[in-house]
Amino acid sequence: MDNKETLRDRIQKEARQSKAGFAHSKAYHRFFEGYTEIKIPNPNGKGYKIQRIYTGDYHSQDLSKVQGLLLRALYVVLFLCSAALFVFSAALPLSSNSTWYVVITQVVSIPFLFWILIAFISYLPAGQNLTIAEFRSSSLALQKATLGAAISLGAAALATLVFLLLNPANEPVSELFCAARYLAAGLLAFSMNRMEKKVNYLVIPSQNKAPVDEQAEKQAQLKPDN
Repeated sequence: MDNKETLRDRIQKEARQSKAGFAHSKAYHRFFEGYTEIKIPNPNGKGYKIQRIYTGDYHSQDLSKVQGLLLRALYVVLFLCSAALFVFSAALPLSSNSTWYVVITQVVSIPFLFWILIAFISYLPAGQNLTIAEFRSSSLALQKATLGAAISLGAAALATLVFLLLNPANEPVSELFCAARYLAAGLLAFSMNRMEKKVNYLVIPSQNKAPVDEQAEKQAQLKPDN
């Protein structure tokens, strides 16, 4: 079993352990996945507060600090180039850019490009050790967003070529270069996806100890032995 499969199994295992605690929404469990929590009664005896501590595994890039910074800088450059190629091509006053099947691929590409930006918000400033939620919102999100962008931009290139085949007399050179730019943008997004997939993440067990539920311990001590 390779590192990616081991990592996936650990995430799924920790998700099941987390959901075995208090009853909360699915989004709550995803956000606090890997955390252990207990209820602590308030001093006035009314209600309680939840104490959490991260006891799940950390996920750390097997890269030096310099390598991590260079990788982030490379991702930013690749994204900016990909986005620039897409915007420049989509903004051209060409007949293909007003054809419905080309426009659909352009519209689909936009959310994926924005998703990459959102993933960057978590990925670029991320520390060395990532919790499960941080790993999911940075590396995994970036992989999904870049793959979606690559597919949709490739579809835009293909749709433009289809238009060119159906309308060969309508600015063929300009349409061909437009398709090439869409394809280049998609390849840049795909290269980001492949690079991030190849990054090795070490799984590091947390050294944090789970908080002690004093109320549960007292109840256990008061319980008579059989």
